[in-house]
Amino acid sequence: MFMIRFLKELYFTSFTILYKIPGGTPSSKSGTSVTAVAVIEGLLLAGIFSWIDIFIGKRFLLSDYNSHISFKLVTLILFFALYFANYRVLVTRGYGIKFEREFIHLKKSRKVLLLSSCVVLLLATIAFFIYSRLAYQSFFHL
Repeated sequence: MFMIRFLKELYFTSFTILYKIPGGTPSSKSGTSVTAVAVIEGLLLAGIFSWIDIFIGKRFLLSDYNSHISFKLVTLILFFALYFANYRVLVTRGYGIKFEREFIHLKKSRKVLLLSSCVVLLLATIAFFIYSRLAYQSFFHL
């Protein structure tokens, strides 16, 4: 139970970090914050898709020519699906906004833990994505 709560707070913290940057209207700040969350999730999914293709042994999920639909179009649709799913949870339903307002009332140790964990998660996601893409390109000799 503790781990699920921590992961939810980590998710909300990733939204809160960008939302708290001064300037802009609340709607533009929420849009920017949701976009950042969707990009992080997209990088994680792209890394996972790379490993699925490697384990299958064929360029399937990340292939440019596995169907008549353009890979770029599929990527765009997936990104917007992530964006709108996150926007619904964080902004429309208000969970991200509510957490952002409660964030200043958290204990300092909890804030430091959440912020540092969020930064570590971001760096780990970027490293995982880069390593996965390099392994994908090496495996398929691209």
